[in-house]
Amino acid sequence: MRSHELAELAGVTVRTLRHYHQIGLLEEPERTANGYRDYTVKHLATVLRIVSFTSLGIPLSEVQRVLDDTTAATELLDRIDQQTAAEIKRLKTRRRTIAELKAGGAAPDLPAALIPYSGMLRSRANSTPERERYEREQIALVTHFSQDKGMSWLVTTLEKLTRTGARHKDLIDQFEGLPPDASAEQQPLIDEMVELLQAAIPLNDIPVLGTEATTLLLDHQDKHYNPSQRHVWARVLRALGEQSGSVDSTTFRPDAANSTVRREQAPR
Repeated sequence: MRSHELAELAGVTVRTLRHYHQIGLLEEPERTANGYRDYTVKHLATVLRIVSFTSLGIPLSEVQRVLDDTTAATELLDRIDQQTAAEIKRLKTRRRTIAELKAGGAAPDLPAALIPYSGMLRSRANSTPERERYEREQIALVTHFSQDKGMSWLVTTLEKLTRTGARHKDLIDQFEGLPPDASAEQQPLIDEMVELLQAAIPLNDIPVLGTEATTLLLDHQDKHYNPSQRHVWARVLRALGEQSGSVDSTTFRPDAANSTVRREQAPR
């Protein structure tokens, strides 16, 4: 039989047959007088066996070794079974995460630990696509740089902020609503933000970030805040640093939803 006939019977492509020849899995058949390959039923049986092996996840590089060695095949199947079980576990975890994201209406890139708070993260009176994008970017940066996917410190913060009811939302709205040229004294807002954040954020549990990471996070934050917001935020950070006694420089969102606390050793 010709190549296309063998391929059709075996449920593969002619290109696959050529590949099997190239890697030595399929013996070359005799050729007809005009140079065409002339396959036999033995070649068909070999191809069908190869397909059976690969359907179980056995790589082609291993097929030759186990094709006629039952012991080697059993050992390989044990290994593939373990790999398959691990993959099933990963897929089940992925499905649970997807279900939680869908149930909470959360963005696909929200860390699993923060999914229970997705509604809180979205609740903004002054919410805009730009602010929501900034928040997601901050969370992605913090998760990456801290290497802390569990983000226990942030979960603790969000849990405490949830208990404050509408208070933290009101402060966020006031802060995000500040115009670039705000001229009025903002001390009452600053005092309330300091009091709220100091009570909610476990400063000593926040991972230490390197200089490059904190520089990038600061740059990202500064490009989002307007001059008035930067001024207010600098005073909030200064007050928190003074009260904690252990924070040299700190950067985090006022809602602490994407809090990034930067802590570096103070010069001695």
